[in-house]
Amino acid sequence: MKQSFWSALALGLGLVVGLTIVPGVSAKTAKAAKVKKGKITGTVHMINKDTSTLTVTKSNVQRQIGYSADTKWMYGTQSSNKPATFDQLKEGWYINCDGTFEGTKLMASACRFRETK
Repeated sequence: MKQSFWSALALGLGLVVGLTIVPGVSAKTAKAAKVKKGKITGTVHMINKDTSTLTVTKSNVQRQIGYSADTKWMYGTQSSNKPATFDQLKEGWYINCDGTFEGTKLMASACRFRETK
């Protein structure tokens, strides 16, 4: 009798603990699944240093790219590039940025730019 009581108590506590932990784990998994990696390429239309954003145009469609101090900047092509700084980037230049989307805005982790496509 005592053994079945303790078994039932352990099972009940296990259920309570399991039900409280699982929703937190599934919420983290769902949030991680919503992070969408992507890429935006095009011509730099506007640089806004105050809001840390670039407006890039491709086929008459404008897209927003956000950047931070952690964004890696490169100058050149994929096969021939060298480290650069954001200050070297100019409006009218071709840019290729990788990062994650927050809505429709790409938060850039790395960008490569050059004068022409």
